[in-house]
Amino acid sequence: MPSFLKLKTEWRSPETLLMLMAIGMPLSFATWTGLLNNFAIETINFDGREIGILQSLREVPGFLSFAVVFAILFLRQQPLALLALLLLGTGTALTGFFPHSGNC
Repeated sequence: MPSFLKLKTEWRSPETLLMLMAIGMPLSFATWTGLLNNFAIETINFDGREIGILQSLREVPGFLSFAVVFAILFLRQQPLALLALLLLGTGTALTGFFPHSGNC
């Protein structure tokens, strides 16, 4: 195999992916934290209590994904995926009925 072809495929390894993810995850988290704090504090004037509520609501999808592991014991993957898609569509449709904040 020519050396230039070997070099092209050497970077496509699990170790390289792990290193890129190890760099990207803290970078994206820091960006998200900075944007959230700037928006929440400066634009919509959140105080500590409201930021705490926002952060606690952010954990709900993690708990739901943990519950899906147990749901797989009772449902096959395809019906579970259809149920998840139905819930996602329903939740997205319901957000249109909530009034928007007048601060934004």
